[in-house]
Amino acid sequence: MRRFFLITLILFCALTTRAQSNIVTELERDVQGQGTVRVTQPQKLTELMGSMALRDGKPAQVEGYRVLVYSGNNSRAARDEANNMAQYMRENFPGAEVYVVFESPIRSCQYGDYRTREEAEAVMYRLKATRKFREISVKKTLINLPY
Repeated sequence: MRRFFLITLILFCALTTRAQSNIVTELERDVQGQGTVRVTQPQKLTELMGSMALRDGKPAQVEGYRVLVYSGNNSRAARDEANNMAQYMRENFPGAEVYVVFESPIRSCQYGDYRTREEAEAVMYRLKATRKFREISVKKTLINLPY
């Protein structure tokens, strides 16, 4: 009985780690000599499964945090400066995505997609230590889930 439980546990763990992206796809896969499984469920549920769900070809978004490295007004100069800051971030800190965002009347440059405030603050302090930024802070916003 213990062996059966142990084998079942190992198989479950292996299947879970192997099929993390979408278990429904893994179950519905046709394998010759085995039965066929068809799962009927709402499309919304399929989209919400796993952390790599896509909606309309775009990454799913959840609440999270980004590091705000530039914030300016609605002017053309602010747009240019936000774009310049984004280019600087891409060249010098290539570890995360850079976003130039316009939320009327503010234009900003945001760095990274972090699930927790602590992760974002750790990156913020590393960036702040370079002394290249006038103002830098953490902003709560919708973030893109990784692919």
